[in-house]
Amino acid sequence: MPFKDCICFQLGKTLRQITKAYRNEINSYKLTHGQFFMVVAVMEEEGLLPSELAVKTSQDRSTTTGLLDRLEKDGWIERRPDDKDRRSLRIYLTPYGKHHRESVLKIFEETNHNFINRFTQDEWFQMQNFLNRLERQQKNI
Repeated sequence: MPFKDCICFQLGKTLRQITKAYRNEINSYKLTHGQFFMVVAVMEEEGLLPSELAVKTSQDRSTTTGLLDRLEKDGWIERRPDDKDRRSLRIYLTPYGKHHRESVLKIFEETNHNFINRFTQDEWFQMQNFLNRLERQQKNI
């Protein structure tokens, strides 16, 4: 099999192109790719535990903690004690994060749509099924 036909190479090449498209849009916010998607996850659903955000973003807990630490330091998010369990901290947007919510979500939606719109609705559904099948297979290895 030629190198160019390797699934890892093809997915990696595509991922780098998509990442570059996002990077070009998020540079002004001084967010990394990982931080951007973490803050979008918080914008989508505030009040989650870090462990819940790790699951939501498919990150391990230590990576999630690092991303949250940086987002907190940069003023995007804050950790607040859980009302029912003071030992737990939940993640919320700061006023700064709320101020940028609309523009950040616009970048997320427009950039995502720029790629998804290259497919018909049926093709996108198939693509999601293919990617899910690869992910499920990896979990079984």
